[in-house]
Amino acid sequence: MPPARPRVTARSLALLAALAALVLASCAILPHRRTLPGVPIEERPTPPQPADTVATAVEPVEESPTKNGSAPAPTVEHPNTAPPPPVQAVMSPEERKATLQRIVADTTAAAAAVEKCAGKSLLPDQESVFETTRSYLMQVRAAVTRGELWSAEGLARKARQLALSLDCR
Repeated sequence: MPPARPRVTARSLALLAALAALVLASCAILPHRRTLPGVPIEERPTPPQPADTVATAVEPVEESPTKNGSAPAPTVEHPNTAPPPPVQAVMSPEERKATLQRIVADTTAAAAAVEKCAGKSLLPDQESVFETTRSYLMQVRAAVTRGELWSAEGLARKARQLALSLDCR
């Protein structure tokens, strides 16, 4: 009896062809590109700089002698910039009133949802939403106290939107 010859099946031929294609198409066989596409950063043109919209005065910092008596450090110049105007100076009384009304409406809705869920057993994700909503409400109160109405309005809106997902019955 002659020795048994291994059977070559279509499956083994397909596997062999796939392995050969993988080896021949791999990155190790192909030559690497020696240059990168594009323009080196040193050769790129400098984009135009934006015009200064606010003129700043420059005030030199006083020079102080060094400990060992050598020459003082060079003068460093810092621009003098004016602080931003307070919100009350930018908002008209009508805008302020409308903003406060929106804050009150949003916090009232969020507080009602939080109160409805207080003391009830909640799922972990509901508990997270509950605590985050309460945190936003406290932050709104603090922002209004500081007079930061724009910040308070955004926080109140977040609290209301988050409270909409609380479903406590």
